[in-house]
Amino acid sequence: MPITTLPLEHLLTSADAADFPARRQLSDVSTRILKSKKVVVVSGAGISCSSGIPDFRSEDGLYALVKARYPDAFFTGKDLFSSGLFSNPNTTSLFYTFIAELSLACNKAQPTRTHHFIHKLERTGRLLRSYTQNVDGLERRLGLESGGRGNGLKKKTTRNVELHGDLGRVRCVLCMTDYPAKEEWVGMFQEGLAPDCPACAERCESRVKRSARATTVGTLRPAIVLYDEPHPLGDDIGELQGFDLSRGPDILLIMGTSLKVHGLKRLVKDFAKAVHTPTGAAGKKGIVVFVNATPPGKEWEGIIDVHVHGTTDRWVEKVEEEWRRIKPGDWEVQTRLDGEMAQVKGVKEVVQVPKAKAGSQLGSKPKATQDKENVPLLTAGQLPTPRSSQSPRKSPFASLSALRPNAMPSSPLRPTKSVGALRPATPAAPPTPLSPSKRRANMANDDAAAAGSSPSPSKKNKSLEVSVRPPQTCLQATPGRGNLFASPRKQVQVGTKTPDEEVFGSPVKASKKVVAATTRRKKPVAAGKENAEVEEAGTIKATVAGRVAGTRRKVATVAAVAA
Repeated sequence: MPITTLPLEHLLTSADAADFPARRQLSDVSTRILKSKKVVVVSGAGISCSSGIPDFRSEDGLYALVKARYPDAFFTGKDLFSSGLFSNPNTTSLFYTFIAELSLACNKAQPTRTHHFIHKLERTGRLLRSYTQNVDGLERRLGLESGGRGNGLKKKTTRNVELHGDLGRVRCVLCMTDYPAKEEWVGMFQEGLAPDCPACAERCESRVKRSARATTVGTLRPAIVLYDEPHPLGDDIGELQGFDLSRGPDILLIMGTSLKVHGLKRLVKDFAKAVHTPTGAAGKKGIVVFVNATPPGKEWEGIIDVHVHGTTDRWVEKVEEEWRRIKPGDWEVQTRLDGEMAQVKGVKEVVQVPKAKAGSQLGSKPKATQDKENVPLLTAGQLPTPRSSQSPRKSPFASLSALRPNAMPSSPLRPTKSVGALRPATPAAPPTPLSPSKRRANMANDDAAAAGSSPSPSKKNKSLEVSVRPPQTCLQATPGRGNLFASPRKQVQVGTKTPDEEVFGSPVKASKKVVAATTRRKKPVAAGKENAEVEEAGTIKATVAGRVAGTRRKVATVAAVAA
C-alpha cells in the first residue's frame, strides 16, 4: 500500500479547490489523534532543531560539522559516534571535546512546541508512551518521567524512554556507576580529558589503607549509547515495549527521525503491526503518521500510512488549532495564585468533612463542632463553669484537692466568641458507683481530713496506705475448712473439742501422725546387699532347723533308754 504524502506548507497556504481532499485528509489526521487514547510517539533529533540543537544527517547536521572540523581524524561524521573510537586516544579526546560542546548547547536550549505537544498528550491522558532518540533531555525538563538515572524503567511511571541515553549523565567505563554531569567534569571533557570514577578511586584507596593490592580506577564518559554498543537498560526497554504492544495502541506518531538506525526500525515496525491490528467490536484499525522534512524510503510502504512533509512544529501548530476548536475544555487554564496551587477566582475553598463511621447516627455533627456548641456563653460577672469530665468516676485524690485553700481549676476555659443566644450547659451524667476498695480509700481520706491532718501531695502513695482489717468472726481459722459460716456467738475454750473435731478428728494431730509416718520410712537398700541378707537368712534358718531336729532325736533316745 503506497504512502499518502501531504505537503504541509502547500496545503496551509493554498486555496485551490483541487487541494481540498488533501486538506480534508490532513484535518482528519488531527481529528484521529484527538479522539485517540493510546498514542505511541517515536521522536528524533528533528523535533529539537528549532531550539538550536542540530540534527545528525541534514546538510548542516552534526555529521557534516564533525567532518568539517576534523577532516583528517574521521572518514565520515558517523565515525565520531561509533564505539570503536575508544580504541584510539586521539579520537577519544576529540569525542570528549565535541560532546562537551554539544552538552553545553543542550543546556542552553529550551523545549520546542513539539515537546510541549507531547507533554500535552500525556497530561490529557492520550499518550501511551514516548520513545525518543534524543539525548538532550528536553522531555525530562518538561516533566515527562524518563526513568533511568539509577532507578531503572517502570511500566506504570516511566512516560518517556530515552533510547540513546542521557547527555546530562556520565558513567564509569569499568564499574558502570552513574553520576550527574558536573561542571568540572564537563570542563575536563572540553580539554579532551576523562575524569576518574569516584567509586573506583574510593575502592582502591580503601584497599591500599589495609595493605591490599590496588585496583584499577576507571574513567568517566558521557552516558550516551553509540553505534554498535548495547544499551545499559536494554532489558528494561524490551519489557516496556512488549507491555505497550499488549495494550493495543491505536496511533503511532513518528516525528523528526529519518528511521536509519536498525534498532529503531524494528521498534517502529512492531508498533505499526500492533496499530494495524483490528481492535474493538467494530474492528477498526489505527493509523501510522510520519512527520518529517525528508520522505521515508520505499521499505516503509505498507507500514506508514500518512507522511506529513514538513517541520514538526508547523504541523503541531495546525493540530493545536483543530484541538482548540474540537475540544476547547482541554485548553482552559486556571488562574494560578502561587507556584503550587491553582485556583479559579470566585471559587470557594472546599473543606472535606470526614465520613461518618458505620453505626453512627445520620446527620451527626463532628466532634469539634459539638464541643463548641456545648460550651455555655459567659455573661458579665459570671464565673466559668468547668466542663463535665469524660468519666464521672470520683478520683481518689478529690479529697486532697478539696482540702487546699483557694483551689483553682486545673485548666481554665478559653474565652469564646458569642455567636448566638445563650445555650444551657450540658447536664452531667449520673455518677457511677465505686468499688469497695475505692470506697474504703475514700473513707480513710475523709477520716484523715476530719482529724485535721491532710496528707502531703508528694507522698500520696504513702498517705493512701490505710490498714483495713478483714471481717472477723471471733473463731480461729481451720486449715481446709473456713470459719466464715460458723456462728460467732459461742466461744471456744482451750482443751475442749469442737463438734468438727469430734466427727473429723483434730487436724493438728492428724498432721503430726502424717509427719511421724513419713519420718519412719525405711531407707533404701542396695540390690547386692539385699541378696546377701537373703542368703544369710536362709543359712541361719537351715542351721536352726538342723539343731532342732538333732535335739528331738536325743530326747527320743533318752526316753527309749529310760523306758
